[in-house]
Amino acid sequence: MNGSPSTVTADTTPFDAASVSTDARLIYRDVRPSPAEIADAVRQWGIVVLPRFVDGAQLKQLNDEFDSLINQRRSRDFGVDEFDNIVNVRVIRDRLDATQFPQVASLFGSEYMNQVAENYYGSGNYRLNGEIFVSELSATQGPQPNPPFALHFDKRNVLKFFIYLSNTDERNGAMRALPGSHMRNRRVREHEMVGTTLQNIENVFPEPLTPSIPISGSAGTMFVFDTDVCHGASTVEPGLTRRTMRGHTHSHAMLNAMAADFRAAHGTH
Repeated sequence: MNGSPSTVTADTTPFDAASVSTDARLIYRDVRPSPAEIADAVRQWGIVVLPRFVDGAQLKQLNDEFDSLINQRRSRDFGVDEFDNIVNVRVIRDRLDATQFPQVASLFGSEYMNQVAENYYGSGNYRLNGEIFVSELSATQGPQPNPPFALHFDKRNVLKFFIYLSNTDERNGAMRALPGSHMRNRRVREHEMVGTTLQNIENVFPEPLTPSIPISGSAGTMFVFDTDVCHGASTVEPGLTRRTMRGHTHSHAMLNAMAADFRAAHGTH
């Protein structure tokens, strides 16, 4: 945690000051919680941070597998997005070669993560880490008014298991979040889903009116968050990078909504 904690003031909009906080102590856990405790914390604040979730030999091997995934991104059955300063590799977990990437497969298919998801969504109501994203951020070029840097909530709601593989703070792309903002955002998203397609939902916030705190942590830190919470990446200073992996766990209800949205967009039934 960086700096002294503070609390959102009453004139912060569009959020009720009683439901959100910028006190980082509310979301950091020094001792690994049970899956049920993680689910409860995410329900309350939208995010929980677990320092040193991965360390030692496991962390080293994850970094080695990260390098292999990045280096092989064009030669394998991966989705790849590359922008000015982002390399983003999308892996379907069920298709991942567990013999070549054993730590990635083991971690994102772990019973611990499965129990977190089950406590959060209920038994049989989710797909555990169906997608794994391997991302490298380098120096940010110019202003970044859009996601993933701008504060936003995801149009396609998901529970994310997000892991730093490098020491990460505000200088090299630390995630920022507003704990507690997920409750208001969920109401807005679900209301908008009734009358428009997912892609047309307005989900970006004016930052002068929306505070946030940096999710800083050493390599191996994991945070679990519901993407209805306001979140966005910090920019990256020249010469620095951010290395991350994250698993996306969707509820079956959201998977169905995404499928319906795809059919509507492509004129299929």
